[in-house]
Amino acid sequence: MSEQTMQKGLLIAGGLLGLGLLGYVLFRDKEETIEDAEFTIVEESQSVKVEKPIPQKKEVSVVEMKPIVSLEKEKKAIVIKPEVLPKPNDDFPLKLGSKGERVYQLRVYLLKNHGAAQGLITDEFDAITEERVLRLYKVKEVSEQLFNERNMGNIKKQHKDGRKAKH
Repeated sequence: MSEQTMQKGLLIAGGLLGLGLLGYVLFRDKEETIEDAEFTIVEESQSVKVEKPIPQKKEVSVVEMKPIVSLEKEKKAIVIKPEVLPKPNDDFPLKLGSKGERVYQLRVYLLKNHGAAQGLITDEFDAITEERVLRLYKVKEVSEQLFNERNMGNIKKQHKDGRKAKH
């Protein structure tokens, strides 16, 4: 092949490629509307004879109605008894409602040794602490003996801002 023929072929191929890209860019929006239009073509409808339904008589059974109870009577019937928690203290056994330094030490011990803490560590023996003690030690209350056996009392409460004391 001659060099001139190759140049013509490349020129034609480049031109066709350029026209194809140009056509795509210019007409891609129109192609989308054409595709949408294909699905919206509606044929002319022929008149269809619509038959009207023949009305029929229906029998309705009678339901017995009960009197409505007033809201005041319902409120009197519902009695909610709040769970009575013991007064907060730090005495043994540590149980639900206990509060103080020993409970704080227990919660830090559970976190350090069992990873059993969620959220902030406080000095309150709450339902979550009770559930974790029950799961780990199979008891609902932490006795003085268990507290001392596990050496839970060696943890001191940090300052509120979380910084260590300077030496």
